[in-house]
Amino acid sequence: CFTDAGVNIQFRSTDPLLWRKGCEGLRYFPVDYSHAMIDYQIAYHASGENGLAFDLSAILMHDNAPCAIWPLFLIMDGYGKHQISSNGQSLLNPEFGESISGKLVRSMSGICIQVVKAMAQYLRIDSLISESGFRGCPGLDDWHDKLLREGASASIKHEMYLDLTPELTAIKSGFRKSYKSLINSGSKLWQVEVMSDANLEMWDEFKDLHRVVAGKITRSDESWELQHAAISSGDAFFVGLRDSGGRVVGGGLFHATCDEGSYAVGAYDRSLFDKPLGHVVQYRAIEELKKRGVRWYKLGTRHYPGEIPAATDKEIGRASCR
Repeated sequence: CFTDAGVNIQFRSTDPLLWRKGCEGLRYFPVDYSHAMIDYQIAYHASGENGLAFDLSAILMHDNAPCAIWPLFLIMDGYGKHQISSNGQSLLNPEFGESISGKLVRSMSGICIQVVKAMAQYLRIDSLISESGFRGCPGLDDWHDKLLREGASASIKHEMYLDLTPELTAIKSGFRKSYKSLINSGSKLWQVEVMSDANLEMWDEFKDLHRVVAGKITRSDESWELQHAAISSGDAFFVGLRDSGGRVVGGGLFHATCDEGSYAVGAYDRSLFDKPLGHVVQYRAIEELKKRGVRWYKLGTRHYPGEIPAATDKEIGRASCR
């Protein structure tokens, strides 16, 4: 199918530099498509008990140059059940380069859907879940339209994004008054550090804090090493808080591309929950994203009472506080 359309495929696993080159020309570069995030997700989903994860992420080539990148995983659990996804949950659409014609986008979207359907049939996968996310502009893409034409049913998931183009003072003016107070007092209470280069000592301190807060080891050492490597490569940064004695009491890891930033993981000393912690980290992350020229900060899912399946009271309450 691809050959007939004048397109051939290269795989990210065999040519990571070509994947990075494909990312440079995208119309919009989401964090989920970044080399560092895919490495982490593959390691995370391969570390479960008896689980396997295969990276089939593809670079679509047209006229000897990348025209699209497509995060694609094949995951198998300990019971032999297969899942096709892009991040361990849903299947993402191929992301096309800025200069690619609408005709080629529509053609390639249709071919990719047929490829996935054939894989699902061969692996006896009963259903697929896919999503088309925010791309910095209004409207739905060809992937969404093609899936509906293939008989897919649609549901809405609301994601929140912060526009980072206004001045920092204008962004902060939109915060709740109580949040501004927490940010100001917390900035005085803690020593705030932004780690944008390799710093294994500080990363190990945060890793230990995460283990203590969680009460157990929640994921593999490899996944932690990959996140530290993402910081080293410039694909992520860490915002940490130290107390007056120099102890790390909280922090968060943030992934970033030229277009988008997102919050990956955080941990905070539970004995200090009566003091401002997370608000300080989030605000300092916003400062860092603006410094990098990132346009959008992905805040996460906004839940509503009428969702199917129903959101929990905790999820609804958390979303309303943002």
